[in-house]
Amino acid sequence: MKITKLALFYLVIFMLALLLSLAGVSPSISLGIFIFIAIAMIYRHIHIVFWTNNMKLVDKLVKDRKKHPFFAYLYAIAYGTKEDQLHSLETAIVKYKQPAMKYNCKFIKAIMEENLEEAKNASDKINKEPLTSYAKCYIAALEGRTTDMQSDQLTKPWMQPAIEAVYAHKVKNEAAFDQYQKESIAFARGVQKYVLIHTYEQMKMDL
Repeated sequence: MKITKLALFYLVIFMLALLLSLAGVSPSISLGIFIFIAIAMIYRHIHIVFWTNNMKLVDKLVKDRKKHPFFAYLYAIAYGTKEDQLHSLETAIVKYKQPAMKYNCKFIKAIMEENLEEAKNASDKINKEPLTSYAKCYIAALEGRTTDMQSDQLTKPWMQPAIEAVYAHKVKNEAAFDQYQKESIAFARGVQKYVLIHTYEQMKMDL
């Protein structure tokens, strides 16, 4: 499928180049047009990953790239089992060399396996804010240490209500959980909103 799409993309580029040449457009203008197209495509991808509120666009991107380790985890959250999610995380842990990505995946995996000691160990090694503080506040919420659930390092607006939602889920406070999960989803964008939506759907089943 990807080969077919790639072949069609290059065919369209070739045809456009041919048309511009036949129309007498100068090479510099043609190059500028192709650069503009490339930038527009890159911007669209970045917009979907980080900024969009349109979850249909995110879902399509996740489905199209589900073989990539990062998107495989997102696909597993939306459409797979817990075993699928753990497998995708194991693959990502092996694939990623950057400590922040590798240990964040290890943290998520440990949380899913309810292994707080391993989660704490992973959180100490993430070494990138606000991910490190988020992981530590998340653990504090699971352990009921309410005074440690807040941090000035939680710079993304969705993070603090997400921590509060974890604590509400832990103490089985359905009203508070509903309030905070909606608040964190409202603040989030792109794939982060996508992850929160599907994660909360799974959490609701345990209330």
